[in-house]
Amino acid sequence: MKGDVHREYLSPDLNLLRMYRLYKEKNTTSSAKFWVYRDIFKQQSLNFGQPRSDTCGKCDAFFTKMSAATSEEEKRKIAVESELHHRKAEKAYTQLQSDTEWAKANADCHVISVDLQGVMYTPNLTHSNVYYQRQLSNFNLCIQELVKEDPAYMCVWHEGIAHRGSIEVASCILKWVKTKFTPLPKPEVRKLIIFSDRCCGQNNNWRMLNLMSMLISMGYFTQVEQKFMVSGHSFLPCDRSFATIEKRRKVSVLHTPDDVSKMILEAQPAKPFKVMRMQCEDFRHLPDSVLKRPAGLQITSVRWLKVTVEDPWNLYARQSHSLFEGWKSWLISKPKQGATPQPPYFASHYPRAYESPLPIKKNKYQDLMTMLNYLPAAARSFYKSLQSE
Repeated sequence: MKGDVHREYLSPDLNLLRMYRLYKEKNTTSSAKFWVYRDIFKQQSLNFGQPRSDTCGKCDAFFTKMSAATSEEEKRKIAVESELHHRKAEKAYTQLQSDTEWAKANADCHVISVDLQGVMYTPNLTHSNVYYQRQLSNFNLCIQELVKEDPAYMCVWHEGIAHRGSIEVASCILKWVKTKFTPLPKPEVRKLIIFSDRCCGQNNNWRMLNLMSMLISMGYFTQVEQKFMVSGHSFLPCDRSFATIEKRRKVSVLHTPDDVSKMILEAQPAKPFKVMRMQCEDFRHLPDSVLKRPAGLQITSVRWLKVTVEDPWNLYARQSHSLFEGWKSWLISKPKQGATPQPPYFASHYPRAYESPLPIKKNKYQDLMTMLNYLPAAARSFYKSLQSE
């Protein structure tokens, strides 16, 4: 029964037939038929767990170590490490909930979660001739504000427009900020808190830190923070939106990226997502080196980062999500020798990251061309317009 707290779950690698065979191997003299074993099993408070995906590497390692441990002392040590790991993960979720509640009571605070959805491929044909052929990769970055009634923003593009690295993530966030906000008149205040996973190539890097400082410099916010979930335990509100999209995708015919955008737009009829179709000119070569990189600061090891308008030449960092931990400050401006530190200087405009559409790899392009016979005329025109290596 769903929600039964007394039910126990067996490994997802097992099933009833496999368990029956194991039973027969261990009890060779038993004459019990499979249907008898099945009926007895159904009387127990047992079920099979769902197959796991995207599991936590540390949790899996702890499980393996615990299974191999031979002494009670070793098992206790592993159990303590595992408990500490799970407490850190729970603290991150508690912080997310706490910040959300704070933003509900304070209109000048905005809490968002940022995440990239798994790649969606087009055209999603089911013809056996194209089953093993390469398709066009479509990307979707979700920016979801956790308090406001506004639906999540979905920034979509495909591999012929841009890649999916730190430039793309920072550019999408900057476009979202410019769409949602205007620069603040003094002395108004506005705070932005960004929750994300630990992906270094997308969220946890110096380009994101430069963006945070740049948003302060441009006057959109007076304080910007970024908080990281624990790797392997990074389920964010964006993931609920992705689940809604995936449910719709499974019953949709997606010939082109335009179909992907339309599918996302229609995935939640009662409260449609806001789709921002990113173009080449939207992706800017935003800086990753305006800020000084202090020796000894490893941004991939901290849990909480903060920049403020009151102290723009310093970055504040915490190793945990605990409010009781003190901030450690790091000088991030680049003052001239002997001069007083000044706020970081950001240009008012940055060049395009890509001057023209990106070429599709030759082998993939050839595969796409072989699919044209199965596509409508409009879709054929789109794929023929793509650039190839």
